[in-house]
Amino acid sequence: MPISLNYPVKPTAKTIRLKQSLKSNDTEWITWWYCGIYKNSRDESQPHAYVCFRELLGNNVSDHTIFRRVPITALGQVTIGSIWKDSVCKSAVDYDTHDFEVNFTTEGWRFTSFEQTFKNQTETPYPLHLYPLQFKTDKNWLIEFRLASGGRLVVPCLEFFSRCYGRSQELNRILATYPWLGAYGAQERLYAPLDEPEEPNKWKVKLRAQLRNGDITFLAHAKYDPYTEKAAKSIYSQLDVNFKPESTSPMFIEVPPWFQGPAEIRVKGIWFDNKRSFLALGIVGCSDPDGILIERERENTNKRDGVDSDGTQCEAWTGSIKSKLVHPPDIIDLTGDAEPDHGTASVEVLDNDFVVLGIPRFIVDRCGKRVTDRNGARKEGEVASAYSSGERHGSDKGIGYSSIHAQPVMESQGTLMDMWNAVQYTKEKYPDKIQSVDWYTFQDGYKAVGIPGLIGLEPIDEPDIPKQTRNWVFYDVATKAVRGVMVIHIVIEGIPVHIIEIQRRPRKKKENDKEVEGEESYKGFVTIIKDSDHFLRWLKRFLSDVRYVRGIVDNLTTRYESGKFDAFAHSQAGGDQVRNEAAVLNALKKMDIILKRSD
Repeated sequence: MPISLNYPVKPTAKTIRLKQSLKSNDTEWITWWYCGIYKNSRDESQPHAYVCFRELLGNNVSDHTIFRRVPITALGQVTIGSIWKDSVCKSAVDYDTHDFEVNFTTEGWRFTSFEQTFKNQTETPYPLHLYPLQFKTDKNWLIEFRLASGGRLVVPCLEFFSRCYGRSQELNRILATYPWLGAYGAQERLYAPLDEPEEPNKWKVKLRAQLRNGDITFLAHAKYDPYTEKAAKSIYSQLDVNFKPESTSPMFIEVPPWFQGPAEIRVKGIWFDNKRSFLALGIVGCSDPDGILIERERENTNKRDGVDSDGTQCEAWTGSIKSKLVHPPDIIDLTGDAEPDHGTASVEVLDNDFVVLGIPRFIVDRCGKRVTDRNGARKEGEVASAYSSGERHGSDKGIGYSSIHAQPVMESQGTLMDMWNAVQYTKEKYPDKIQSVDWYTFQDGYKAVGIPGLIGLEPIDEPDIPKQTRNWVFYDVATKAVRGVMVIHIVIEGIPVHIIEIQRRPRKKKENDKEVEGEESYKGFVTIIKDSDHFLRWLKRFLSDVRYVRGIVDNLTTRYESGKFDAFAHSQAGGDQVRNEAAVLNALKKMDIILKRSD
């Protein structure tokens, strides 16, 4: 009997074609379920995931199942709910999206499966009629998180592995293919040797060239946190123990949360149990674990094109292949049955963005030693007819290398909290320069902890002032709730800097042709007034003046004396580790303060 599909289908744009994996795909197939892992006898450097599809029949889904093997590195493309025809995906089911607060410590979750609950005669992971599977005793492992509502959040383990164990599919491939230790093991393939000794209370990681910057938090914990290391090791060890050459069945692995403590996770899926519980069919984002600052370095990051000090051309990217990002509508053929050739072209394929919820982990980038060689510029790779994410091996197969990864996206918590988080991050990044960071209100004084308090603006009780100006003072005109102002205090090498931000009203904005939640846009204000009593007198004047210019602080930069004053924009930079990092540096630059790390 056909299965009802009670969710809309929306267009999407994938940039891969899976001709070998999805043969006979001449009708629309919906990706339904991940069904284990196979070792790959043709390309031993990347396992296969066993994926279940069903044919899409208008607003229904066939009860007939279709199984195909796809490269494990393609799971971020072959997402549950994605719809394929002629081996290409151009649409996907738009399931419900929701954020959940969960606990990654061991008492907050457990593994479950339909097979296990059948054997134990206990409650199934979710009602099977909600989202039918081929087997009532399905062996795939799921993570069941306990929710404060008394319900549960159920997540397929392979989805958690693909989306939450780093941002690159290369990291997933290595964890699933190689033992942790030993020559050419996972540890050696993930971590390049440091250029300096380890130091107490510092986490230093040098990423191998094929990994992405977004892999750093997972890999730092896998290096320094035994709990994460155990989780990382478990992926290969489970596959190794369960592998039987004569078996035709896939292997099913348990994939635990890799850090402990509270977490926030955003998922797409289906509600059940009167909206107390949720079946997650896709992970949109997750929070980072708390912890000390991570120092990130990359293998070969010191290579550069340019002119050496003696004026000669210095092109140190000896023999390296240029990489091209594949943009829709371009399509590449992706294979999991052959390894990439040496010297062939390299492409980057993007999985769905991964939203970093809450405060991102603080990370600083370090540069390696300067390179002095001068031979060999970067080159175009040889033309490839298809691409693979395995290890480069051999030649003349016409197979190029594909790097598949998700881009981390930092979610805004509103400009005020983004600025507070960015200032805290800047202090962690420049501990030898910044002595303290506080927020200030007249009632609380200076405080370094907690959510920053706001100073409320006074209403304007002057009938001759335009109504628009009088109403601007209110955050909510209907309730007469006044706007607040956040005051941040930073001491940099003994110099007191104050950054002042105006509370923004929420408003709708256009983003990728969609209307999304946003807020008003105002510049920030920055000042240096060394005398504290003088600063407090000035602050009271500023809080009055800003009302009459309706937050346009550019109009106030030349109004004051006995100090330094300027407005600054909330610029974003591609290298920002947290939102508004560039805005904080821009504000300090207005005060002629340029921060540089001493190391």
